[in-house]
Amino acid sequence: MALRTVPVSNETISYENMDGSADPSGEPPEGLRPAQRVLSAAEAVERMSARRHGKRGCYAMFSSYLGGVVTDPAVMTVPLDDHMVHRGHGVFDTCSLVNGRLYRLGIHIDRLLASAEGARLAVPWTHDELIQMVADTAAASGARDGIVRYWLTAGPGGFSFMPAECEESCFYCVVLDPMSFGSGGFDPMVDGFRESTVRNTPMKPPLLAQIKSNNYLLNVLTHLEATDDGGTFGIIVNDDGCIAEACVLNVCSISTDGVFVTPPFEGILHGTTMRRLLDLARGPLCDEGLLREVQQRPLRADEARVGTELIMSGGDTHVFPVVEWDGVPIGDGTVGPVAKRLHELITSETEAGDGSPDDFIEVQYRN
Repeated sequence: MALRTVPVSNETISYENMDGSADPSGEPPEGLRPAQRVLSAAEAVERMSARRHGKRGCYAMFSSYLGGVVTDPAVMTVPLDDHMVHRGHGVFDTCSLVNGRLYRLGIHIDRLLASAEGARLAVPWTHDELIQMVADTAAASGARDGIVRYWLTAGPGGFSFMPAECEESCFYCVVLDPMSFGSGGFDPMVDGFRESTVRNTPMKPPLLAQIKSNNYLLNVLTHLEATDDGGTFGIIVNDDGCIAEACVLNVCSISTDGVFVTPPFEGILHGTTMRRLLDLARGPLCDEGLLREVQQRPLRADEARVGTELIMSGGDTHVFPVVEWDGVPIGDGTVGPVAKRLHELITSETEAGDGSPDDFIEVQYRN
């Protein structure tokens, strides 16, 4: 049987060591294809440092696998054989770091542990130990404002589909630059978003929709379909004609008679930001007369289209007004008073640390 051969370079590769270090006569030969170059550990770190230079900031990363925090982005890595990487067997969550305080970390860790249970991940840490690891990572980062994201994974050990081969569960945590949607002169609270209905990308099945797993392929495809039609996040409408969610956000509508409506958390993500907005809507906004009533029930798309406001929320502090949906204005086509007031309340709450002590954890910085 004839076998295919792969051509190789005419250059001769001469290394002293199998680890790829150059022989004493000089550097590895020029003209090699990338996969012919065997890099030493030092060369790999040097090249990674060059590639990461000037990238969006990542201040610190904790890895339970390494047993410590690193602050050089070149070594903020996860083992390739971690089952989160090649099988998606991992879960994550996110909280905000505002003025040196971790906002609502406890409720996010609750959801992380619920996701881990749904994903049948072994978790060797307690709720408080996870909080402490996140707080310690934030302290090591030195950042007072940012995004804190963390993962629980099946851990490294091999490339099969069987978690039994994994050596140990892993916990990773990173502290990132704050994410802004106000660049390039665009201000969400002034300009609002123009969104589109997602029709061709299927919803996640309920099990996966309610677990913050590391597999966000359908979320990404939802976003891409939305951008094809001039949107950003995309609004998913189920087969019953009811709004489900956006690609990474929950959705609510304000009716013409002042009723705040958001879908129940069944078959969609149990959004922590929307849960806080529900509290604010039932409290200050009803007290101030901006709202008459708050309901969590199925929200028909045709009902939301004729409402005065349509609002998406996520990421702890993000309130995203939708001013146009499928080319048709929502309300008068401008950012409405409910969105503005919710944004004002949640922003002032996070910046001042004004709220339940359980919602704010002071980071104990080292300097």
